[in-house]
Amino acid sequence: MASDVAVATGKAAEKPFAADLSVMRAMSTVLPGALPVAVNGVRVAASIRPRKFVIAGGDETAVTMPRTAFQVVYPDCTVMIDSGLDKVTHDSFSPDKPEPYYPEQFTKLARALDAARLIVLTHHHADHVAGVVTASNFAALAAKTVITMDVADCLMNTPHRPHLKLTQDAIGKFIVLDYPQHYPVAPGVVLVRSPGHSTDSQMVYIRLQSGREILHSVDSAWVMDNIREVKGKAAPWVKEDVPSVMGQLRWLKNVAETEKNVTILVTHDDDLFERLTQSGAVGAELAI
Repeated sequence: MASDVAVATGKAAEKPFAADLSVMRAMSTVLPGALPVAVNGVRVAASIRPRKFVIAGGDETAVTMPRTAFQVVYPDCTVMIDSGLDKVTHDSFSPDKPEPYYPEQFTKLARALDAARLIVLTHHHADHVAGVVTASNFAALAAKTVITMDVADCLMNTPHRPHLKLTQDAIGKFIVLDYPQHYPVAPGVVLVRSPGHSTDSQMVYIRLQSGREILHSVDSAWVMDNIREVKGKAAPWVKEDVPSVMGQLRWLKNVAETEKNVTILVTHDDDLFERLTQSGAVGAELAI
């Protein structure tokens, strides 16, 4: 794994990313059923971090980093991508300095999780899984939640927060799968194996009925500038496979520059969320 010095200077080696957009496109139409018609997003909380931690070479400027989840909307159902986090879990990130939390938005997210036909958890980090793991109706949600074997392993053995640790019995309530690089999980939705930010990380490709494509990079980048500048995170508490992340950023930059039909989502970019919801590319309200 690259050293912290390499991370800070942005000069880490790169490991080429093996994902293939043409394969994602082909796999997006493999499963029967109508393609989705829209993608909605929600911000349930935020963390405030100096830019120097968000991107290598950054300064002391404060950056608002929302904690988000996304909803894929079909004519007759919805699929949730990640599940946000409850306030107790959110507060555990910064117990001595409370940060923004939006309970009314989490209430909407909880209803959307209840109503969803399927939930996909992209990796085991608390702001992605806690909405399911800490839910009062955990068993009902887990029964329709897809996780990979790697996510399962992390939730049992290396949970992001101690209270999110799950037993083998609890893991058995999920839909657990494994795949090599790409996996069509629903009509128009393809999971993309992308370990680096964490050992279990995945991206998500979405093809809409309109022909528009959305690529959710999840946490390979925290903000679009990580992709534009091919510069990784520089937060001292983040332990990544830096060469893998740098390769993913390079691949995402190429997609952003050459695939004009593809909209890239980034989990923690508040400005990007605003632009996409203002333009209508992503809906600002969850369908319930």
